[in-house]
Amino acid sequence: MESKLFSRIGFCTDFSENADQAFVIARDMAAKFGASLEIIHITVSFVHAPPVHATYMPVEYDPEFVEQVARAAMESIEEKYVKQLPENMEHDVNVVSGYPATEILRVAEEKNLDLLIMGSHGLTGLAHVLFGSTAERIVRKAGCSVLTVRHKQ
Repeated sequence: MESKLFSRIGFCTDFSENADQAFVIARDMAAKFGASLEIIHITVSFVHAPPVHATYMPVEYDPEFVEQVARAAMESIEEKYVKQLPENMEHDVNVVSGYPATEILRVAEEKNLDLLIMGSHGLTGLAHVLFGSTAERIVRKAGCSVLTVRHKQ
């Protein structure tokens, strides 16, 4: 019995141009290997706001607003990505709230993914030091292979 190289591929999106380019690769690889595609988007967690936010910007978030954010993300994923999938491709959409690297790694483990595909913004220097890199954290900690896609200039 022959096993597939990849049977469950995850695609991570933040709706950027980098993510759009990564999607094309994820879709094509899933089609080539006959794999299912897990589309993953992480929304900002309004429940676990950083202390600075609570101290200097006291804002209470309406639970309905949080639900609207999740619904809008689902609609965007449907319009931007799901409509481009081959009709017979098995897929699932995961919209999760939290810290991006942590939640992507959790979904990858829960869904037993063989490969994660994501865009990389390519921050360098001080920007990289200050903001870090979600892709870098995932590459270092993922239990599966990770393919990062750089934006073509």
